[in-house]
Amino acid sequence: MTANQKDKRGTAAAMHETAEALERSEAILHESAEQSPDPETRRRLHRLGDEVTRQAMDIDKRADLLPRPDSQDR
Repeated sequence: MTANQKDKRGTAAAMHETAEALERSEAILHESAEQSPDPETRRRLHRLGDEVTRQAMDIDKRADLLPRPDSQDR
């Protein structure tokens, strides 16, 4: 494995870890929304949680596009 492949592998792993952390944050946002007595706060927190989910999914997709260690490095 070349140094470039190792860098990409490390980058992909870090991106997946970031996406997982965002998903945990998303769950906390939705839980907080459900506990809020204010309807507008609930809506805002749910919207924010949904946006965090979209960002996490986007990061995961981009990480998956990085070459795998067993692929040819181009």
